[in-house]
Amino acid sequence: MRLLVAVERAGPAGGMERYLDIVLRALVARGAEVRVIARECDSAVDIAGVGIERIVWAAERDVPDLRAAEATRRAIETFAPDIAVAHNVMDAGVVEALRAVPRLAYHIHDHRPFCPNGDRVYPRTHTTCRAPLGTACVVHALIDGCAYGPRPRTLELIGRRRRLRDAIAKADAAIVTSRYVRDRAISSGVSAGRIAVIPPPLPDDAFAAGPSTAKGARRVLFAGRVVWQKGLLALVRALAKIPSAARPELHALGDGPDLPEVRQVASRANVALVARGAASIAEVRAAIDAATLTVVPSLWAEPFGYVGIESLARGRAVVAFDTGGIGEWLSDGRNGRAVVAGGEAALARAIEELLDDGELRGAMEMSARSDAEAYRAAPIVDALLAAYLGG
Repeated sequence: MRLLVAVERAGPAGGMERYLDIVLRALVARGAEVRVIARECDSAVDIAGVGIERIVWAAERDVPDLRAAEATRRAIETFAPDIAVAHNVMDAGVVEALRAVPRLAYHIHDHRPFCPNGDRVYPRTHTTCRAPLGTACVVHALIDGCAYGPRPRTLELIGRRRRLRDAIAKADAAIVTSRYVRDRAISSGVSAGRIAVIPPPLPDDAFAAGPSTAKGARRVLFAGRVVWQKGLLALVRALAKIPSAARPELHALGDGPDLPEVRQVASRANVALVARGAASIAEVRAAIDAATLTVVPSLWAEPFGYVGIESLARGRAVVAFDTGGIGEWLSDGRNGRAVVAGGEAALARAIEELLDDGELRGAMEMSARSDAEAYRAAPIVDALLAAYLGG
């Protein structure tokens, strides 16, 4: 079996890149011959048995690149794959070119394929959009400043998203990680019969032997990009509501444009913040192990929330805003606490409860470690292969 895999980026970075690394290695281990075409490629990436070619296709808001589509067709002719797999490729021309392969599967990792903004958040109100791609986008460009606002290029961008949507709808399979994203895809015109909900996988080395009590100071962990959508600033404000004598230390892994403001707010609120910037997979796991619990304070409709299941696998309870696909792995009262998105006081109460009640937290940690078994890589890769093959 030959697979041609098209990805935005090959190399270490965020959750999608970790996902790809796990899946590509597993596919090779199952005997697949895999070739990758990537818009961006880290020179350090090295997966045994996987050849990587860089094809610079259009960015998510740009006009599809004709040269990239032609380069994709040449890659198909050279490799002659049985299956093409695209991961959030945002250039509709490249996806259309991949349709020449006998079977095409398209992975929808986030909201960008069906949202001109990319995050399903109205710029003026910071509230979540649930509308399908199309006329509603035009209306909200006028009243909420979506895309480029009331300008002709907004219509052009919506047109490019529609073209991408149509290309995805023609794929043999559309793969999503949560029912929440599935529902958004269906509302935007992708047939439910073509959609497979398959959660992201965790490799065996992601799992701790069993839950263990974190040692040392009271500590909560945030891991993610430091942007408004991921909610680190909201977490700092929530921690400031906990009495200073009981306030935990906050360790934040990740970088982003909002980090200077987060540092300032934390300093003014007397919240102890240790922000170490970007981290490797090993550093993320070590930070989870050293924390008392993980907090996922996402304010946007999180498509899944990969750090959540990484924490479950280490035997850590999670406190999170209940938004998007988070409720598909976070069970309130079982493996953590879920609170209404944006409710900073409720978030503070949930964090304080689990920090103070070691018995409750211990029970949740046991459940967390058990629940993480649902995300073992082997059965998930089997499900992916079935979707790719049409089984």
